[in-house]
Amino acid sequence: MRTASTLTHRRPDTLDARSGPSRTASAGRGVRPLVVGADPGLLRQLSAVAAAASVEPELAADAASAVRAWRTAPLVLVTAGAAETLAHRGLPRRAEVFLVGEGTQRAELERWSAPLGAAVVLLPEASPWLTTTLADVAGRAAGHGRVVAVLGGSGGVGASTVAAALAVGAAEAGHRALLVDLDPWGGGIDLLMGAEDQPGWRWPRLAGARGHVADLLEHLPRAAEVSVLSMERVSRTRDGEENGEPSPASVRSVLASVVRRCALVVVDLPRSPGPAADEVVRASSEVVVVCAAEVRAIAAARVLLDRLRSEGHDPAVLVRRSRGALPAERVAAALDAPLLAVLPDDPAVHRAEAAGEPPGRARRSPLARTASTVLGELLADVDHDGPPDGHARSRADSDADPHTGAPADGPAGAPGRQRPGRRAVA
Repeated sequence: MRTASTLTHRRPDTLDARSGPSRTASAGRGVRPLVVGADPGLLRQLSAVAAAASVEPELAADAASAVRAWRTAPLVLVTAGAAETLAHRGLPRRAEVFLVGEGTQRAELERWSAPLGAAVVLLPEASPWLTTTLADVAGRAAGHGRVVAVLGGSGGVGASTVAAALAVGAAEAGHRALLVDLDPWGGGIDLLMGAEDQPGWRWPRLAGARGHVADLLEHLPRAAEVSVLSMERVSRTRDGEENGEPSPASVRSVLASVVRRCALVVVDLPRSPGPAADEVVRASSEVVVVCAAEVRAIAAARVLLDRLRSEGHDPAVLVRRSRGALPAERVAAALDAPLLAVLPDDPAVHRAEAAGEPPGRARRSPLARTASTVLGELLADVDHDGPPDGHARSRADSDADPHTGAPADGPAGAPGRQRPGRRAVA
């Protein structure tokens, strides 16, 4: 990764940005943050922050120059002087947008926070927080790992089974894979994988994780060569820890820690929105919505897809089709979404679950074949299984305690857990 020593503007025709989203993960998100603005003082401060994070952003002097990279950049920093014109461009809503300025510009930044769906970052107070955030972006790009979010378009469509089968299929193909459970009411995905009796960390142990969690994979249960990070099946653990939805900061820390070592991270999300689920979707190179080929299921999935699109995401659909159901192409057309794959009825899935066998292990089963089709898209340009054990770690990775790192709300001037549109805390 190149290091930015100075920030220099590029003409729009030299921006290194994709023209739009693709169904392949390799063309999903761009790997360089986007900086929009022309304020020399702020650009100097951002240059120092980017250099400290070993990141070279794409630069756009004005709103018109930012259009091509708007959707594909993993993160967007908008300076105070560019906020108004960018808001008036009518660009699609997206996640990971931050309005950057100095304390004297706070009122101006807050004025455009809601229209842009952006959190306010005040410099220089929030420089350490911003350095860490940019370093996480660099780490995801360097790791080449894919984060895939899987959601059910309606209840009972088997989204957890699909998520597990993707992780199992990746491991069968020789990739290092992690399956993450983020549904506190789903019964624990370790049960689906047959790993419920294995010792290892579950989410409550990581509730306070900050920064990078060293050796996380070595502490997790494994099944079918897949590492599993599951929810618990109790409201409180023996240590008195709550088994609720993890915080966005914890989720961010876990993803940043594992994406450098895993080719594929599959996250099973609940249908209902929440801060932790939103954090996963923002970090994902692909969002997969599992939809049954039935009229009511399509109606429910459309609501979910509309919400995801309104937040700037581009989900694909995997259609579960039973005998006599609607054709998968009609389902995708009704949802106005790309068709990623079709999963026929697979009676073997229920037998495997009853026997405690991980989904998708029977290679000739419809579920395994469907997972293989999806993985061919998601891992098209991934030819490794993540850094080997013993791979050199950064200083941030050296602390084995998952509860160390920056406070959840970040330093003064950083947005912390606030939702876009709220006032910054300086």
